[in-house]
Amino acid sequence: MTVQGFPNKGDKLFLMHKEVVVTKVYAIFGLIKIRYKEETFEFFVDASALTASPDFTNSISIGTIRRDRVEQYHAYD
Repeated sequence: MTVQGFPNKGDKLFLMHKEVVVTKVYAIFGLIKIRYKEETFEFFVDASALTASPDFTNSISIGTIRRDRVEQYHAYD
């Protein structure tokens, strides 16, 4: 995590380029429970995924990779 130490409950950070709010910290596991700024749904992320500023680095969704592999397996059926 590029944030100094672990964040505290209520801190506003970024997951990629979207602002999130920290709702719970599980430092022993390195997990942070967050929600997007304007939403109520909460989920867990690895502490190293959060940054103090937006990150616009290009990335590929794991779901996209998984779909491609599933399609390859079904092509041989």
